[in-house]
Amino acid sequence: MWCAAVALIGLSAWLMGTGLSDLVRGHVLRSDLSSAEADTVGPALLVMVVLVFAAERLWPAVPRRVTARGHIIDAGYLGVYALVAPAVTLLSTGFAIAVERYAPFLRLARLPLLPQVAVVAMILLGIDAINWAAHVANHRVGVFWRFHALHHSQEEMSVFTTFRTHPLAHVSYLPAVLPALVLAANGSVPTVGLVAYGCLVTLPHANLRWNYGRVGRWVVSPAFHRLHHANTDVDGMRAVNFGFVLAVWDRLAGTAALPHGRVVMETGIGGRPVPLEQDLARPSAGRVIVSQLAQPFRLRSGLES
Repeated sequence: MWCAAVALIGLSAWLMGTGLSDLVRGHVLRSDLSSAEADTVGPALLVMVVLVFAAERLWPAVPRRVTARGHIIDAGYLGVYALVAPAVTLLSTGFAIAVERYAPFLRLARLPLLPQVAVVAMILLGIDAINWAAHVANHRVGVFWRFHALHHSQEEMSVFTTFRTHPLAHVSYLPAVLPALVLAANGSVPTVGLVAYGCLVTLPHANLRWNYGRVGRWVVSPAFHRLHHANTDVDGMRAVNFGFVLAVWDRLAGTAALPHGRVVMETGIGGRPVPLEQDLARPSAGRVIVSQLAQPFRLRSGLES
């Protein structure tokens, strides 16, 4: 698994180099990277995070101090997320070029009588379905789990936990670009649609009891997603509730566990194989983050499953 983890760096470098070359050649490097940064860590997302964090103070699933160690470290990962946003743009661009170069048959021609709203709906549904499948792979493929485990290590979940992600974990979600590429000739998702999707992905990590009632059977709620982060088996399954925005994929695959009537479960990974801020008497945020990001590259990471 260690060799595969290192190989992932090589793949990422190749895709980023391909994306960088294309953007430089098109003289759109600065504008595209700036636009991507605004879309991924823009005002809408930041406002969303602040409002949800305030809601956590009022209706917490588990009461936490504002200055809890988990909050501080995960807020640091928001900064990391902002820094790697341009790199993710290069990755996505490189992946799109690779698909166009080696699998052009995937792109559909213009489909007559297909309204724009249908195109947008199809792309967003496709993105969510592929994100679900990639998320399942992150748990079941050893090399991907090495990077995804960081996200699951948090024992003090909050809305900031959304950003507790290893930068190389983004590689496994690149196939989510495919729906937009396949339907590119038929239109694209407006920026506001992608920003809204990003906000909806952020909310389920909140430290809230919200389950959305009947709607929660089909849409991922904080209570639904918390079961995914549980540190013990749920309904006899090692992991459940892989959905990002829609719970329908888990219901179809038989991996859904509804939160109704359940006690609030503790989160994290049994045995604490990832270095945790809770283990240190006086943790330095920078040192903790660096140690966590280096974990997947250790010969014996403790993450083999």
